[in-house]
Amino acid sequence: MYRLAICDDEKSSAAEAAELLEKYKKKHWGTRIEADIFYTSIDLLEALEKNVYDIFILDIYIDKINGIELAQAVKKNNEDAKIIFMTSSNAFYREAFRIHAVHYLEKPILEEDFFDAMDRVCQEEEETAFFTFKDSGMVHRLPVDDIMYIESEDHYKRIVAGEESYLVRSTMQEIKEGLDYPFFCELGVKNIINLKKVLKITKDSVMMEDGKEFSMPRGRYREISEMVLTYTF
Repeated sequence: MYRLAICDDEKSSAAEAAELLEKYKKKHWGTRIEADIFYTSIDLLEALEKNVYDIFILDIYIDKINGIELAQAVKKNNEDAKIIFMTSSNAFYREAFRIHAVHYLEKPILEEDFFDAMDRVCQEEEETAFFTFKDSGMVHRLPVDDIMYIESEDHYKRIVAGEESYLVRSTMQEIKEGLDYPFFCELGVKNIINLKKVLKITKDSVMMEDGKEFSMPRGRYREISEMVLTYTF
């Protein structure tokens, strides 16, 4: 799943970009995209304190912080972020090129050009899905298949991937929304496991590849064992 931020101080332009995005999503129904709209650069920068976005569609002429400066701030926080500019002028084309913007769309934006820009940012993850999150102020992008399990630790969630683990301040609901894939299974309210990473399963427990054991929820042995078979063979 991709998280996308649109930032334009002209509400009509922001709405136009959002409408084009909806058309793109309908045509590419297998590509999951969640979008938030911001009308000031400050609002977007404040949102970045809590949220992680993969794609940014930014107007060049926003407010006190122009689109180029905003993109530089975004890149400083997340160097993997994909930037698409939209503007009524090509005056900042060179600056956009220097920060490796994916596309530079001139208003009024043509559907064909918008779709081309979205193809560029989505295509590279078409085969490998990533889960993006913050840990201790750092942005991480983990291949979804590498995630072994998630454990709840009060207000934090521990994401285990191979020999690495990350402590994230989040809710299980937010984690579930980011890992909306059929091979992730909830074991009660405190654990989510990757069925592809199950080493052994019994009526009492589920053992993961790293040796971690989880209790088998009552009455779910048959259901979970059948799911494990689906994703391990």
